Amino acid sequence: MHGDRIVELPLALEEADALHAVLEDLLEKSPANPTLEHTYRLLGWRILAARGGSGLTGRIATLAREAESLEAYEVARDRELGPVLDGLESAENRDP
Repeated sequence: MHGDRIVELPLALEEADALHAVLEDLLEKSPANPTLEHTYRLLGWRILAARGGSGLTGRIATLAREAESLEAYEVARDRELGPVLDGLESAENRDP
């Protein structure tokens, strides 16, 4: 998936969001497609980096902006969200 050549595709945030939604729909309706899934994740990473935010979303957006690759972003995101997700999944936070 990683070649020597880079294609830059400037999109307005609204266009990128629309394309991301179409890719998500395709992923939900079609058999597994690793190339399509990678493109979906890549676009989601760049959208988040462009969007920003505050609180936890802002922190994750900062990680997206600072990451040099999709893989680096996903590792940083998982490291950041790990404790949050662990806390949400703990027995104390479950409905009886």
